[in-house]
Amino acid sequence: PNEQNTTEIIKSLQLQISEGIISNTIPITQINQAILHRNQEFQKVKENNTLPSSPACHPHFNHLPPNGGQWNNTTKFKRILFYHARKAGGSSMNKYLVKVAQTYGIKIEWIEWNAMEEPGTQFDKEDTFYVTHLREPIARSISHFKYNGRWPCKTLLHREFEPTENNAFKLESWNETQGHEPKKTCHTRKNDVFRLGDCAVNCYTQWFGGLSCPRWEVPVEQQYEVAMSKLLKYNMIIVIEKLRDPKYVQAIENFFGVEGLLERGTPYCERMSHKANEKNPLVVKDETRARLTELNRVDLKLYHEISDCLEGGNYEDIPKWDGSRFVLNSFNFTQAKIDRQKAKAQKAMRSGE
Repeated sequence: PNEQNTTEIIKSLQLQISEGIISNTIPITQINQAILHRNQEFQKVKENNTLPSSPACHPHFNHLPPNGGQWNNTTKFKRILFYHARKAGGSSMNKYLVKVAQTYGIKIEWIEWNAMEEPGTQFDKEDTFYVTHLREPIARSISHFKYNGRWPCKTLLHREFEPTENNAFKLESWNETQGHEPKKTCHTRKNDVFRLGDCAVNCYTQWFGGLSCPRWEVPVEQQYEVAMSKLLKYNMIIVIEKLRDPKYVQAIENFFGVEGLLERGTPYCERMSHKANEKNPLVVKDETRARLTELNRVDLKLYHEISDCLEGGNYEDIPKWDGSRFVLNSFNFTQAKIDRQKAKAQKAMRSGE
């Protein structure tokens, strides 16, 4: 396509690409052209040294408006959006951020399984403060395997099921983009919609980029560029390994002005999966770990680009809570709970008619 056509493609596909929801009538060539153009723009920003610093080391209270404008420190946030990456401490982070939101009366929402929401693209959402988290990719992948890949949660929840090594799936087969198997399709009606639960390989790149639907044929390197461009627009990225450092924990709690960061959340079948793995300890062979490391090379690159700046234990660039940047007490949690209960009751009544 010529430059004018490329611009038109970008305008029509930008939000679809950002959200991982692309009309299944759009030709693959146009999708690839639009992603390539986006990544070229991202590379120009990197080359001009105007790329934002890692939000893991330099979190901030600036806002990126959804109109192509520049970062500003005047717009006040009404919403916290937490992107929950699976088996990376997300349940605990979610619990903590709900506490933060309740403390200040701010709306909170979270996304899991679907593509990461991108700052600066949401015209129909309140002004949003964006948070996500990272865990070392190989540790995350093995943890995910132990949670739902070795024995599926739905199987562990059956009282009569007794987990053994003989009825367990093997870590050696946990080597695909969707866990034990490659991602084959996306939910398709009018649109192809990215959605991913179990994942063993380059999961951050898939979740954050939202572009691994096979029909789109997007190379993993281009998915990585989209994922990084989204991540660098976030306000805060919490690195799970650093929670072993009390100074880091204190810095994050000072950033949000709320204690309790280390309080544990409880994933869906955590108790049953822990019990099963305690009875049948997992042995990770060196060659299996090496294979996972090779397969996750793109995620490892992403993880280190975001988190290596924290090495050395200097957290002086993590600012303290600034309540003036939020519309405090703008969300009523009690009323929201009542409204959800009413909606649930009305839905039950309609289904019974």
